[in-house]
Amino acid sequence: MVIRRFIRSIALMMTMILVLGGCQSVSKTEKANQMQEAKEIALKYFKNEYDLDVEITKQEKLAEYISPKIMMEGHVTDHPDESFNISVDYEDKKTTNFVMSPELEKAIRAKGIDPFAKQDKPE
Repeated sequence: MVIRRFIRSIALMMTMILVLGGCQSVSKTEKANQMQEAKEIALKYFKNEYDLDVEITKQEKLAEYISPKIMMEGHVTDHPDESFNISVDYEDKKTTNFVMSPELEKAIRAKGIDPFAKQDKPE
C-alpha cells in the first residue's frame, strides 16, 4: 500500500516535470521573439525620432507579474559615449522610459532636435 502510494507520487511528479518542461521551451521561444521584436522597435524609434543608428548592448525582460517591458541599454553606433537606456512594452509595442547620457543629448540637439519636447503624433 505504501509502495503504491510512493510510486503514484513519483509518477505524478514525473508527469508534472515533463509538462512544465515542455511549457518552458515554449516560453524560451516566446521570450526570444519578444526580445527581438523589442530590439527592432527600439532601433526604429531612434532612426525615426532622431535619425540615429544605435546598437543595443544589453536586454533584460522584466518578470511578467511586474511589467510587460524589456529594458535595454545601448549607444549610438561608433559613439559609445552617447549612451542610453530605454524600455519597450512588448504588449503595446511602444517605447518608454528613455534616458540618455549628456553626450547623446548634445548630439541630438546638434541635429536641431529638442529631445525633451513632447511630440504630438497621431496614433
